[in-house]
Amino acid sequence: MAALSRQPDLKHISLTAVDRRDSEAGPLLTLVPPPFPRWPRILGAALNTFVLSASVSIMGVLAHSLHNYSGTRNIHFGGTAISWPKDLDLHPAYLILASSAMSVTPSLLATVLNIRRLKLTSLSMLEQVLALISGVLLLMWIAADGMQGISEKAPRTDLLSWACRRRDSPTNVLVSYTLVCDESQAVKYLSILVTIAEFGILISCATTWHLSRRWSRLTDEPWRIKA
Repeated sequence: MAALSRQPDLKHISLTAVDRRDSEAGPLLTLVPPPFPRWPRILGAALNTFVLSASVSIMGVLAHSLHNYSGTRNIHFGGTAISWPKDLDLHPAYLILASSAMSVTPSLLATVLNIRRLKLTSLSMLEQVLALISGVLLLMWIAADGMQGISEKAPRTDLLSWACRRRDSPTNVLVSYTLVCDESQAVKYLSILVTIAEFGILISCATTWHLSRRWSRLTDEPWRIKA
């Protein structure tokens, strides 16, 4: 019993008896490291699920806004375009649309992998590749958000700025500026949330990798005490 007083803290460690005896004829106990933490994978699955749903929503809403623009950009009065300017900047909308389309498949695969490998202690090769893809997507989302923010300042000829400035225009009945403005604002805020979620996904992957290395070091050198 004196030997047990010198043992490490067993609060979160399970003990397994080994069928051997030492020179003092006492059984040996092997300390098994605590279970591998699941919260990084749970967090990753939740964030990837959000990215998946948000990306699909962005594609649907933004596609509807662009369809509205495409169907009303040729409205003329007296030979002059009265709906949309010829130099309308659609680059932010196209980059957001591309980023959301490219985020669907990786987020779906990552969600499935996080759920299926919930109890496993290592990152698979596919998970590492998806983490790299998430890094690239994070850069794309940052670029899209930044481009949208710059376009709203000057000369303010992007889809969002133009529609919101003309929502009280008499041509609003024909063009539905109010609808395009509301949809574009929803897309803008969703894209910002997706950017934050992509950063969180990288954090969860890095945490899983760090914990797996720490857990493997514990299992490489099993601890033993005398009963």
